[in-house]
Amino acid sequence: MNSTSDGGRWRRLWAGCVPLIVAISAGALLTAPSATAAQAAPAAQAAPCPELPCEGSDPGAVTAWQTGGAPKLVKEAVLSSGTRIKLYTGKPAWDTVGTVYSWAEVTLTGTTQGRGWLRTEENLGDGINIKSSLEHPRSYRDTTGTTGMFLYDTTRYGVVYANGACVTDGKQTGCVNATFSEVVPNGPCVGWCSDADPSAIAASDWSYVDRSDLDRVALPSGASVQKVDGRLKQGSYLGWAEGQLTPSGGRFWLEAWQGAGRWGDVYTEFTPKGASRTTSGATRAYSWLPELRACVSDSSGTACTRDPDVTTTAPAQAPCATLPCAGVDSTTVTEWMPNYEPSLVEDANVYQGGRLKIWEGRPAWDPYHMYYWGEAELPTGREGVFATLMTHSTPGADSRAQRPVPVPGSRLTATGRTKMFALDPLSGKEIAGLVVDGKNWAFATQQGNNMSMSDQEGTMGPCAPGEACEGVAPATVTQWDSVATDWSTAKLPGGQQVTLSGSRPSWSVTDYYAWAHTTATGTTVWLEDKAPGGTYTKVAAEKIMKATSGQSVRACISDGTATACTKPLL
Repeated sequence: MNSTSDGGRWRRLWAGCVPLIVAISAGALLTAPSATAAQAAPAAQAAPCPELPCEGSDPGAVTAWQTGGAPKLVKEAVLSSGTRIKLYTGKPAWDTVGTVYSWAEVTLTGTTQGRGWLRTEENLGDGINIKSSLEHPRSYRDTTGTTGMFLYDTTRYGVVYANGACVTDGKQTGCVNATFSEVVPNGPCVGWCSDADPSAIAASDWSYVDRSDLDRVALPSGASVQKVDGRLKQGSYLGWAEGQLTPSGGRFWLEAWQGAGRWGDVYTEFTPKGASRTTSGATRAYSWLPELRACVSDSSGTACTRDPDVTTTAPAQAPCATLPCAGVDSTTVTEWMPNYEPSLVEDANVYQGGRLKIWEGRPAWDPYHMYYWGEAELPTGREGVFATLMTHSTPGADSRAQRPVPVPGSRLTATGRTKMFALDPLSGKEIAGLVVDGKNWAFATQQGNNMSMSDQEGTMGPCAPGEACEGVAPATVTQWDSVATDWSTAKLPGGQQVTLSGSRPSWSVTDYYAWAHTTATGTTVWLEDKAPGGTYTKVAAEKIMKATSGQSVRACISDGTATACTKPLL
């Protein structure tokens, strides 16, 4: 999709509503028609969903707006490349309650890494602000154009809303809401930096770099090490070591603080590749909190910055030769790292049914990994009852790429406790859990900006929870977790119309589904999506659902002579 074609679409849409001739440049995106045009249009359009509020419908398909509710530009952010994001609000006439909807207009210029998306911003008080990207398939796009429409604000539990938007071109990110517009450099990482080369980061990307004299030590040989702290403008805090070794050799490395207990202050060597060097220079930089220290060693001795003043005693011996240990029962752990004692982090709980509590802790014998285990309470006398730990990658809008994966060996079919499972804090994976009591399921995951235990519940569907179901008709779905909404339409020259709709059934853990349908007779309708090679291929027949990211999926219709397909977001 490009700005020229978008501009043409909007001009055709509003041409019949405006008693004026408006000159529009060929490259302009006309997302916000004039109030005169909006109020002059007849308010006879049906809502694109059977139950309000709709989620993800096309703002360009709205033919009439409420009086005083024409599209309004809230805020705009422009990046150095010319890439920009505009956040709009409006009140479509088909929502008779007068609900305010929001959407984003994305313009990507000079980039192949661009993306625009909607997000929710919540102020919980006490300085706590939660910002989370919407994960609906129509809430983001990687090409120029508009997102789908969502509620601008709501207090209704479980209803998606968007009061902010962001765009990135790979170098900068701009975000807007009702009160601010800001642009910040991305720096060397996408999102939070956990592992970076400090020497490759431009000076302009740093908010500060601190080389304190208190964080520098030297050996009698002249070898030395400096612990360095820095903060990137995009928000990440990093720590690394800069060492100077003599021709006789030696090594310098980073160590991570593990706590203070009966051992005093305990530091253990940081193990990721790049955290130590045998030549002068800088280690890699890590966002390892709360504290790192640097050490240096050669034939003349060993020294560390921030050396503890008390003698320390080594923690208990690990029950395995190579960390992380597998298959260890949490009840056999006799000592835990200070501040990392067992704590309940998630609770997947089916009402009056099965339950899976997920615990987290760091045994004293492994300072490098966080361990997780589950405690299940499962009903008896039912078929299909189980609970399992899972891992979930970083959240994102494409549900197919984010589907949780069961942890091998953690499946329980009766009340009990799983063995401990280790996760590297730098792996990018989060712990998750699924419990099924034969009739319903509950899924819980530590992801994104979760600040408290929360789970998602649903009924059993036509396939196992967490899997993508095939060959299911939307008419068989009795309850939707996300409102079933018409995403876009296309027409044949004869006027026959096909509609692309989508939603997430209540039995789906993470997947959204799309389907194609029509009321026209004498036509063939099907659903297409892009294959790995980039070509479109049929993925489902008429009124058959398919798990989708929503970006490239399209609905097609043919009368045997002509064919028309809805326009995808890509």
